[in-house]
Amino acid sequence: MTKITMRDGAKLNVHLLGRGPTVVLLHGFAMPAFLWLPFIAPLAHKYRFVLPDLRGFGGSHRLALTTPCLLDQHASDLADLLGHLGESQVLLGGLSMGACTALQYQRHHGFGAVRAYLHMDQAVCVRNGPDWQDGLLGSLQATRLGSWSALMQDMEPYRSQGFNTLPSALRSRLWKTLGDFFGHAFALRHWQAFTGLARHEFLIRRVAPVANWPIYMDTLKSYLHDDYDWRPSLKKISTPMTALIGMQSTMYPARGQLRFKEWVPQAELVRFERCGHAIPFESPRQFVLELTRFLGAHRTHSARALPA
Repeated sequence: MTKITMRDGAKLNVHLLGRGPTVVLLHGFAMPAFLWLPFIAPLAHKYRFVLPDLRGFGGSHRLALTTPCLLDQHASDLADLLGHLGESQVLLGGLSMGACTALQYQRHHGFGAVRAYLHMDQAVCVRNGPDWQDGLLGSLQATRLGSWSALMQDMEPYRSQGFNTLPSALRSRLWKTLGDFFGHAFALRHWQAFTGLARHEFLIRRVAPVANWPIYMDTLKSYLHDDYDWRPSLKKISTPMTALIGMQSTMYPARGQLRFKEWVPQAELVRFERCGHAIPFESPRQFVLELTRFLGAHRTHSARALPA
């Protein structure tokens, strides 16, 4: 584990493991980067894995956002991380919020430093609209985002205070909201039952620390208000790409994800048939097989003449 200095002086927590071509994996919402370790350990003799804790989460939980847009912050941090690594071509993968970070990075910086990209269960557009109904939570989006908005409005006056000073009823609403959100990550009943424990504060605080508790509010707010429609920028990608799709995902309906090739024709789509959003955890064996195949296919891939 190491600390890498970002452009604003913040020190991002990064786990490093293995030797070989560099692979950067970006985690999902409230998922500390070390949760990648069981899946990559068998491959560490072939690849050098770089696992950043995105700002606000895991070992980077206490780092404040310095840009109004959450994913702009994460994309800038990714650019700084890749610059620090000094690699001309890395293999990049992102799950959920990590995939959002990768797409936001591509929007602002291009994929010139990326040899190939592994995209894991994330829609090309977060918010629903007249021409898109397969964003975050699909048909449930309006109802869920409405409750998020009300919660954030009620919590905003406490932003500068310690978490323990919040009224207990408000803390309970936050954990219930996050627990319901986590529940959409899984299709299998035993995993859904497990995420239900997130409603119990003494348990969820072991996974979601509260020193910088506004980060959870800021993440939900970002999904509510920021422009996360990557369809225009995706058309500029010439990088090899593989998209893993949980066919039972309620976080991002598979119907929309299966349209990926409309914007990235060269993308390979891989279906995980009895799996929801959290692909590595619900289908670990298939995930490791697909990760191994992806890395092997692009291990010695030549650089592109015209990077996106």
